[in-house]
Amino acid sequence: MHKGWNKPLRVVLVGCGRIAHSYATVIDSRPDMTLAAVVDTNPEAARAFGTSFRCNFHTSLDDYLSCNDPAECAVICTPPSDQTETACRLLQRGISVLCEKPFALNSASALKMVEVSRAFGAHLMMGSKFRYISDLIHAKGLIQAGIIGQVLVFEIDFRDVVDMRDRWNIRPKISGGGVLIDTGSHAVDIVRYLVDPIMKVRAEEASRVQSPEVEDTVRLDLCTTSGVIGTINLSWTIKNSSDEYIRIYGTQGTLCIGWKNSMYRPNGAADWIRFGEGYSTLKAVTRQMINLAEVVANEGVPETSAEDGLEAVRVVEAAYQSLPHGKWLNLHSAAVNFNERKFSVLRHST
Repeated sequence: MHKGWNKPLRVVLVGCGRIAHSYATVIDSRPDMTLAAVVDTNPEAARAFGTSFRCNFHTSLDDYLSCNDPAECAVICTPPSDQTETACRLLQRGISVLCEKPFALNSASALKMVEVSRAFGAHLMMGSKFRYISDLIHAKGLIQAGIIGQVLVFEIDFRDVVDMRDRWNIRPKISGGGVLIDTGSHAVDIVRYLVDPIMKVRAEEASRVQSPEVEDTVRLDLCTTSGVIGTINLSWTIKNSSDEYIRIYGTQGTLCIGWKNSMYRPNGAADWIRFGEGYSTLKAVTRQMINLAEVVANEGVPETSAEDGLEAVRVVEAAYQSLPHGKWLNLHSAAVNFNERKFSVLRHST
């Protein structure tokens, strides 16, 4: 148990979709946590989760909040259109919140969540599993130690064939957009974690294949505050042919992070030096939940803070503004308009 609690930390899970099952599995396996309840507007999904994980289930947030003994923290796994209202209502009750990516539909909504969190003294974190992947943690240490010298260029490749045609992800009023807001939210946070804050962004998309309403293949070009440049490739329609999804080039070497293992090679070396254990959703979610428990118990700091969530939203928002014309946008320029209404129109008309 954590010093701040003399009993298992109670968690309510809001939304019972794919990623929610990973969270429920992790919580159920840990003696220092308990899944107190699940909430989903789909009665069958809520009941199935409640039965599988032996916990209370509710079909509305109102129903859950009417209980007399709410959990200490909540994990929100609902579609993006519902996340801000759900998070704010929980935070106003003093319940700490971990909100899965994308953190919010737009920066106005993200900022509202941050402000409510501060006003009511409840913790708010963005769900960002890649910050909890051991290979990325190791890679960050290698970069900071100067193993590959000064970082100059990065590449991130999140392209895989995923059929979204029958899922809420292609319904922009619910999802906020396509692959850019979905997978792109992870990618831009990885850049901020491994390299630097992002200063400029431009975005271009290929022809839409899965749906005319949202983008399914996008390329982002980025420039960080220290002048590091890079590219992010995102797609639900074409596949990355390599096992590696991150490459970082420095003045003294190259570092690669892959789904099965990772490696780096100093300039002039004949062989790659391998490290890490590859990617595991359950291991990442476990580390993330441990971090959340530490934060709620006031024994640690969030690896992915609410401010990190807000910044990731701002980068994605600027990318959507760039998408119609493919021009560079500076995140610190007055020309970048983070107005909620204008952004909504831009992203749904591209």
